[in-house]
Amino acid sequence: MRLVVNEEKITRGARLGKIATFVGLGFLVAGFIISLTLRDLVFLWVSLGCLVIGMLISSVGTMNMNRWVREPRADQALAQGLKGFDDRYVLYSYVLPVPHVLLSPAGLFILTAMGQDGTIRYDGEKFSRNFSLGRVLRFMAEEGLGRPVAEAESQSQTLQKFLEEQELGEDVEIQNVLVFYNPRAELDVSESQVPIVNPKGLKKAIRKQADEKLPARQYQALRELFDGRTEA
Repeated sequence: MRLVVNEEKITRGARLGKIATFVGLGFLVAGFIISLTLRDLVFLWVSLGCLVIGMLISSVGTMNMNRWVREPRADQALAQGLKGFDDRYVLYSYVLPVPHVLLSPAGLFILTAMGQDGTIRYDGEKFSRNFSLGRVLRFMAEEGLGRPVAEAESQSQTLQKFLEEQELGEDVEIQNVLVFYNPRAELDVSESQVPIVNPKGLKKAIRKQADEKLPARQYQALRELFDGRTEA
């Protein structure tokens, strides 16, 4: 399996996370010091403002640190899950209009990577997670579960539009796989039209979805287009 990753985007995200974390901590310390040393009402409001700003900036920093610094990152977990496929299988991470795209002789796949932990349930209509005190404490710094199936569909539409703009969208079927890559995630999933797996089940999901082969000319055209994006 071949992996193509936009390392510059990862580096920028990691840098933003570190800077925001440091700046947010600075505001929190400043607010704490002001609250202890300056008793005038106006300074108490300044202290409160510093604390609120510090919390907001710190949450942005922590969110970016979780996404771009903490390992395994999404691209690393997906690459590990696809390990063993030959080099005709190419995973493009942060290169195309959607984060993770797998091009293979068996088809074109969008891998929607979800980083949430805990027990994640899907009853065929909606997702839910078990309550935990840890989630309450880090609610501002953690990405919510949201609507993963709708997100996958939105990504599919985005990629389809991109292919159509490149005059390659006709007869290209885009398939979706939801991947919960956090090692602490446990899945409790009922039947779903979109496969919902962890990285260990990713290869099996790809093989199961690949009912038809992607024509060689189509595969080559897509690969040239995608590889060209990495060279631009």
